[in-house]
Amino acid sequence: MSKLQKELPNAKILIISPNPVANSKTENSLGLNYLDYIKASEKVINTNKWTYMNSKEGIEKKLKKKNLRLADILTNDNIHPNDQGHYIWFETLQEYFKLK
Repeated sequence: MSKLQKELPNAKILIISPNPVANSKTENSLGLNYLDYIKASEKVINTNKWTYMNSKEGIEKKLKKKNLRLADILTNDNIHPNDQGHYIWFETLQEYFKLK
């Protein structure tokens, strides 16, 4: 990130969290799960005062509002968004930029 900031001082860089996944509490061989990585990433981002958008939370709010389940917007691998999931992700990003 520092290289980008140095070489492109006028660039606006937005770091976006990954989309929600179905198995977010499943631990890897280190005993860490998806949510642990998001929290650790957010800590580094906040410490460095980088611009961040938690799209995971935005998508979850949209799901609740639209009365959808996470499974409704993920492909069969329970990780990647399907067409509807990509559209909801787009809506979340669009709302973020409208507020800025």
